[in-house]
Amino acid sequence: MFFNVREIVIDDYLPAMCEVIRLAFSSVAEEFQLTPQNCRYHPAFLTDSDLTDSLRRPGVLCFGAFASDNEPVGFAAIWPKEEDAFAMDQGSIANSPGTYELTRLCVLPEHRHAGLGARLMQAASLAAKGQGAHKITIGIIAENERLGRWYEGHGFRATAVREYRHLPFTVCEMEREV
Repeated sequence: MFFNVREIVIDDYLPAMCEVIRLAFSSVAEEFQLTPQNCRYHPAFLTDSDLTDSLRRPGVLCFGAFASDNEPVGFAAIWPKEEDAFAMDQGSIANSPGTYELTRLCVLPEHRHAGLGARLMQAASLAAKGQGAHKITIGIIAENERLGRWYEGHGFRATAVREYRHLPFTVCEMEREV
């Protein structure tokens, strides 16, 4: 099957991409026993409104992966990193000009292992570099060792592992140069 990865205007694809994000992250939620009760803000449980609010913030660049029939099968967003997205503390500003955060990178389970995640990441990284980025960061579930190895294989390195009161898992913060 042929796949196309391209930058998108999120408003043109909102309902479809919200569904892709929830479905793709639901396998992670199931694997790590996350529920709306213990992890309300995990992407598997976000409402269209939650996702819309986060993806319409200034500087957000969105990317979609589409099957040959133009069906959305993957998504990624990247934005200038201004605050610690996991801290839920308004005073936690990263203050890192040139640092962008990769977020919501996902591919539907039935389309994984076809290189789409890497293509989405590459498209987002190149676009961020065009906006002046020199570093990309991401936060993942630290216990998800398979995903950590995948990111390491794409040039990321772990920089910190943190616990947050409102999350039932630890977060591995990773970064790479662009």
